[in-house]
Amino acid sequence: STGLVLDKNGNKMSKRLGNAVDPFTTLEEYGPDAIRWYMISNANPWDNLKFDIEGVKEVQRRFFGTLQNTYAFFALYANLDGFTFAEEEIQLSRRTESDRWIISKLHSLMKQVDEAYKEYEPTRAARAIQNFTVDDLSNWYVRLNRKRFWQGEYNENKQAAYQTLYTCLTTLAQLSSPIAPFYSEHLFRDLNLVSGQQKTESVHLTDFPQADESTVDQHLENKMQM
Repeated sequence: STGLVLDKNGNKMSKRLGNAVDPFTTLEEYGPDAIRWYMISNANPWDNLKFDIEGVKEVQRRFFGTLQNTYAFFALYANLDGFTFAEEEIQLSRRTESDRWIISKLHSLMKQVDEAYKEYEPTRAARAIQNFTVDDLSNWYVRLNRKRFWQGEYNENKQAAYQTLYTCLTTLAQLSSPIAPFYSEHLFRDLNLVSGQQKTESVHLTDFPQADESTVDQHLENKMQM
């Protein structure tokens, strides 16, 4: 069950006080995914929620904007190089330390999100996905590896970077789909229609990603955190 949706100051919404938010106008302007993500990541469903439209804008900018920019970066260079994930998947042991780190973080995230959903704690899941997207993938991995995407030669090192980032983006679409079903579907289809990695037409028809413990390197995660 859910608590009350209050205004940003914690007061009950009412037409008399003039602090009510029209849900249909808000949905039309900001879209259902951003509003849902804001409401779920901001407070546990059973708690009262202080609804602030500025928070919805922040979710649009910080989470969805960052994820879209990361995809746009990938798509720009993947299209230039004709990357379609047609090559054999490169073993983790042959990838760079930063590749192995972000894949380790991704599988740690899978485990964390799966447990949160199973325990009916979508707030914990949403926050974990958002932190990974903004802090680990965009602000750290992509920044550290930009030159690999820029380099002219289409070698194994560059293919590994594409495969790693593709895997992160596809998995994020799957992990996010229960909370942001429309954007996740759009992201998944944009990726999968090119690669054909998944044989289903929709992210909502894929198997939920399962963490592979053999790819998790806690020592490497700790080193990178330092």
